[in-house]
Amino acid sequence: MHIELEQKQYHHGHRQIWTNIRDLLKSCFGFRSKNNRLFNKDGSLIDVNHLRTNISNHQQSYKQRQQTWPYLLNIYSPSMTNYDKKIYQNQAQIRYNKLKRVWQERISRGDQFYLVLADKILRDVHRTDRHVKFIKKKKEILFNIMMTYSVYHPYPCYSQGMSDMLTPIVYVFVDESLSYFAYCSLMTRYMNLLFDQDQIEINHRLYLFNLLFHSIDNELWKKIYFNQEEEEKNLFVYRWLLLDCKREFYRFDDILRVLELIWINSISSSIITNHNRSLFTIFICISILQEDRMKILSYSNEEDLNKYFYSSLSSKSRHHSTKRILERAQKYYLNYTSSKK
Repeated sequence: MHIELEQKQYHHGHRQIWTNIRDLLKSCFGFRSKNNRLFNKDGSLIDVNHLRTNISNHQQSYKQRQQTWPYLLNIYSPSMTNYDKKIYQNQAQIRYNKLKRVWQERISRGDQFYLVLADKILRDVHRTDRHVKFIKKKKEILFNIMMTYSVYHPYPCYSQGMSDMLTPIVYVFVDESLSYFAYCSLMTRYMNLLFDQDQIEINHRLYLFNLLFHSIDNELWKKIYFNQEEEEKNLFVYRWLLLDCKREFYRFDDILRVLELIWINSISSSIITNHNRSLFTIFICISILQEDRMKILSYSNEEDLNKYFYSSLSSKSRHHSTKRILERAQKYYLNYTSSKK
């Protein structure tokens, strides 16, 4: 009995030693959990490319997105520690509140320009993502951020659709000031050109879409474009390309997944240039159409096609196939980028 007790104590002590060593290694190299393996003990990012690969290969939880999206949207630099992040958050709040007070004072004085802008934004905010409970409770935050952004970023001027790109950010960041600066980063680094009145960027996206779609699936391309009037040929995909397919998926978690994959391959990729940064969005568009390929090919007239393209039922029925759509888009994107190396 005494020997058995000593053996049990030995094995227990042996296991404890290895547990301590493992925990020490985890703390040193940031491997405490599936998500924290991205970070050092002080909260700094281990490697940007590893972050992108991790997000690309693994479905992210809500808490994981709260940690990774600030890097995707260039709010945090890789070297920032937890202490640095707290300082940044405090400074961001002070700066944002100063910016916000300016237009709030102008509205209180009855400044017509600000009143008209506020009315336009308020109407759009109330229409945006009404089916998401969390967003329904954050309308004031959405309004404040959109007003502040529009006042300090007058070019391109505010237009419908801009609030669509804000709701996912508010959903993940929650904090109003951080959401504002994340939104500014997204718009100025990536989205602004799409809303420009000269429409150069969106027309370039449409051109690339047609080129790639025709090359990948000529039969489906012909079915869609030969059955529509000339002025309507690009209408269905215009919204898809303008808003990065954000309205083409109904479940909000699917929307978050779509956007983070687009941002990885459009904002932070060294392969992407100003001329082809819309590629991943385009491949998602093509993948959506191919997911419904048999259905589209079965349509006999333009009316059926229009029902498919403009009905909200299409996005609601898509949640079962989101994973396949994104995997197909990733395959197309990887094949394209590999061919360019």
